[in-house]
Amino acid sequence: MPRRIVNSRPIPISEVKRILEEREQSLNSLQLRTLSYAKKYSKLTPEQADALINRLMSEYGLEREEAVQVADICPETIDELRTVLSGYRRLVSFLLFSEEKMRGILGLVKHALEASKQQI
Repeated sequence: MPRRIVNSRPIPISEVKRILEEREQSLNSLQLRTLSYAKKYSKLTPEQADALINRLMSEYGLEREEAVQVADICPETIDELRTVLSGYRRLVSFLLFSEEKMRGILGLVKHALEASKQQI
């Protein structure tokens, strides 16, 4: 019997890493490659990523998909932030964000990265 997708929502790469690590013994080759990628590129813990995503959505009005991308990539400059969000339909309104709002988003990202480095 084929599996059914019951629920679908964007999750950060750190959450993908946690889920796959829990099932590491029974992963197929594609899942193992995905786990390897997640280990290499996740910058935050699942808890830190979730907190960052929630703050980006509540304080800056980003949609979950946009907030997850920001949490996964952790841009460090305004140009990087614009690039991360450039594929989304709200780009025009995002480009109208003030420099202050963009710096605020980058400040949240920087704070999350610093907290992550302290845990290592």
